[in-house]
Amino acid sequence: MSGLLRTGPLAALLLVAAAMGACEVPHAPVSATSTSERKQPVMGGQLEPGFPAVGAIVPVSPICGEPDAASPVTCTGTLVAPRVVLTAAHCVENADAPQVLSVVFAAETARALGTERVRVIDGRLHPDWRAGAHDIGVLILAHDAPVSPMPLSGMSLPGDVVGRTTRVVGFGLDDQGLTGLRRGGTARVSAVAAGNYSIERAPGMSCGGDSGGPSFLEVDGSEHLIGVTSFGDLACTVGTNTRVDAHAEFLQQVLDDVARAPPERAPIDATVDACAARCEGHADCPLGMACVTRPDGARSCAAAGLEAGRFGEACTGPDGTRLCVKAGGTCRLWLPCKEEEGTEEAGCAATGEGGAVTWAVLLVLAAGPRRSRFRGARSHPR
Repeated sequence: MSGLLRTGPLAALLLVAAAMGACEVPHAPVSATSTSERKQPVMGGQLEPGFPAVGAIVPVSPICGEPDAASPVTCTGTLVAPRVVLTAAHCVENADAPQVLSVVFAAETARALGTERVRVIDGRLHPDWRAGAHDIGVLILAHDAPVSPMPLSGMSLPGDVVGRTTRVVGFGLDDQGLTGLRRGGTARVSAVAAGNYSIERAPGMSCGGDSGGPSFLEVDGSEHLIGVTSFGDLACTVGTNTRVDAHAEFLQQVLDDVARAPPERAPIDATVDACAARCEGHADCPLGMACVTRPDGARSCAAAGLEAGRFGEACTGPDGTRLCVKAGGTCRLWLPCKEEEGTEEAGCAATGEGGAVTWAVLLVLAAGPRRSRFRGARSHPR
């Protein structure tokens, strides 16, 4: 929501990319169309110095040389327990590589310290999630976040909430077309349904990259987290948020599960032949690797976002069509698995064409419809 308070044709221009997939937003500057438009009084929300528990969800490139600071924001989330981040289901789901994510707990992602970037180890989404309904889930962190969580209050949505003002917070598009700054603004609740509620600009509004971000309502002098940003129109004038109170049972179950038995993932061991290590799911693979299906139908662990392969010798950069990938604290060549006949499988890049993997490919995380259960929300996911 740095797309807070967006108006007019500038919003449509900046959200062309967002319309192509959930949370997928540009991270290069986009200029305003005119000086007068830039000076309109309700334009970009305000930088939000508070709410440190609201973090930016960003992909982690497996390629050596890709700095974490360059990662574009795909979604927003709220820390509700030391290792649990509340967000939208469409920000969690990706059948190919859901754990190629980190959550950045800093007001500006590009300036975040290493300790403010926490890897995601697992994700859970509401079992009834489908396009436009029950768009709520959580990301589970590899270790405790460096900030205090904002526990869920358990408050039910007040009966008089329609017409009241809610605060929205996120790291999405601002009026220059950039992401990565925590911003806040106010919107007005316009309608309520059983599982969600609608908001309209007043004068703020969530926008591309704010998916999963929180919506707060002030009750008796305290702000309560009542909703999760889900989807809205291209111009960022209206939006729909998933109700937290309507999904309290699901959220409490996840919180209890994580508190009782926090998930763990082994670190990458580059000496292990990943092609020979069979797996059934991502949880069977080390942190930063995913369980992928090979051309022969077998499944093995691969550097997250890439096709099946194994770590090779140490490297400092790409070697022809072979990628140089992160392997724990080192960089190693990523080599294709060999078939039993001794021939190489086709390609090792996420594109299947060999060569370097670009951020456009890596943005399969929290992007639009693909080989996963995500079928896209109606209207445009934020």
